[in-house]
Amino acid sequence: MSLRDSHPLGTPSWVDLATTDVEGALDFYRAVLGWEYERDPTGEINYVMAVVDGHPAAGVFDMPPEMRNEGVPPCWNVYITVADADEFAQQVTAAGGAVMGPAVDVPEPGPDAAGRMVIAADPTGAVFCTWKPLAAIGAGIVNAPGAFTWAETFTTDVDAAAAFYCELFGWEASSWDELGPSGRIFTLGGEPIASISGEPPPGVPPHWKVSFGTADVDAACKAATANGGIVLMPPNDWGPGRVATVADPAGAVFDLVALTNWPA
Repeated sequence: MSLRDSHPLGTPSWVDLATTDVEGALDFYRAVLGWEYERDPTGEINYVMAVVDGHPAAGVFDMPPEMRNEGVPPCWNVYITVADADEFAQQVTAAGGAVMGPAVDVPEPGPDAAGRMVIAADPTGAVFCTWKPLAAIGAGIVNAPGAFTWAETFTTDVDAAAAFYCELFGWEASSWDELGPSGRIFTLGGEPIASISGEPPPGVPPHWKVSFGTADVDAACKAATANGGIVLMPPNDWGPGRVATVADPAGAVFDLVALTNWPA
């Protein structure tokens, strides 16, 4: 079990699901990943926390009207830890990316805010978020069955996107045979933390995709189809483990990964 009480700067540290069917998503991911949930006891905050072995693992929330009106499909979002959300917003623009709005406290301004975030896009249009931790660090468990395990971006210009992320977060990018001729793996302080691949699927814009751990990819895929999901890429052996790609009932895509050796 890989528990965290902090995340190094520049590390993907949280993921959450923007969906058009929160209750359906909760049932689906409970069946596939074994999640339990915590809700705001006051009912004022429409954000559900997924819990693995008692630790925060991911979030689920109802997609706001502005996202629906813009035609954004249900999707998983990746958050990367930064020291200063407001300063980062300026750095994104200077590096050739775009900022979707000013930095905001989540869930609201004040001493109890969980963190401060920015929604941004790289030069090819892949959207990601940053997280300045305040009361919440992000995931309390990673690299374990049921937990966030990996993040990968698919882009139309690997070189431009890789240069952007390396400039912003201090990442280093290098080739890796498992990712194909155009793929890169990102490292921070010598540790692999994310990856980048070439062309996204036809009709799909550049985006980030998340992976969740599972003890048994084949069994998780069966649970996914039994609960309204679709297996887009059947389970197959790959490098450090076994992987499959799945869409939940609302269409949000993610990977399932069973690693031969779980990292710390």
